[in-house]
Amino acid sequence: MVDLKVFDTYTELCENAFEYVISVLYRKPQAVMCVATGESPIGLYRLFNQQTHVFQDINVLKLDEWGGISPSDPSTCETYIKENIIQPLGLTESQLLGFKSDADDPNLECERVKGLIKQIGGIDLCVLGVGEDGHVGLNFPEETLIPEAHTVPASYLTHSMLDKAKEKPTHGYTLGMKEIVNSRNIMLIIKGSRKKEAMIKLMKGEITPHFPASFLLLSENLTVYSDREAFGE
Repeated sequence: MVDLKVFDTYTELCENAFEYVISVLYRKPQAVMCVATGESPIGLYRLFNQQTHVFQDINVLKLDEWGGISPSDPSTCETYIKENIIQPLGLTESQLLGFKSDADDPNLECERVKGLIKQIGGIDLCVLGVGEDGHVGLNFPEETLIPEAHTVPASYLTHSMLDKAKEKPTHGYTLGMKEIVNSRNIMLIIKGSRKKEAMIKLMKGEITPHFPASFLLLSENLTVYSDREAFGE
């Protein structure tokens, strides 16, 4: 089921999304929150320090990560999440879970994360953005999609976060669409006129690996937060 919420401004979108996050955490203070990085959710994350006490017992799970570089590289999801969530909320580094960018064996690292998700009981809230081509995390349009945690070739890694990189990733890591869709609550943030076509495709309701975000429609609890620029008139 899709609950579509459209707001005139990105600020309003983030304020309402924040209320939803708080409602989930009040119901389950020790929730596992999987988070995307980048521009779409940043306004939401900046509101978290308004109620820091609600977040103290959560665990934060990375949606994706670069591979073959140091976790402290300025471009990593680790750095982004620490700067925008972990440190402002006063959480410990042990509360940040997920892919290690400097893991020795990428395949074993994917297996570790698959086991970790089972060990922690799955994802309670998944905060997502979507690419213009419909990619979610590092699940890009393909003929077929890999359902669980997997690696992605370096040729796919073009995110603007990499403009800050001191090292060049050799690969990427991402949760698969099965793990994402199995989240108990999914929040998809779509902002800006560049995402209008993605919104149109999502609202068509057709599920296809050529538009990975369409698999989110299989969720029983998907809320789409869109600003007016992305939704259109």
